[in-house]
Amino acid sequence: MGRGGGRTPVLLLAGDEGDGSLEPSVMLKRMIPTCGLVILPRTGHTVNLEDPEAFNDAVGHFLAAVNNGDWGERDPRAVYDSIMGIGHP
Repeated sequence: MGRGGGRTPVLLLAGDEGDGSLEPSVMLKRMIPTCGLVILPRTGHTVNLEDPEAFNDAVGHFLAAVNNGDWGERDPRAVYDSIMGIGHP
């Protein structure tokens, strides 16, 4: 998917101890205009099993926002020119 592709609401959840998933999650957040990113503390790759309450809370807020039409594209002032987060629009 290229930058600006897809308008489907997306929520990524990552654990701050999941070293292999943090950087890809941030890259996807930068590439998908409708993407949100939640990083849960003291969890790894299986955040839904390690902290089910925080996981369910994040997903519940996301689904409510989508259902209410409150989940749109990121503010263009927060979008960088590259997936590395370098340069402003």
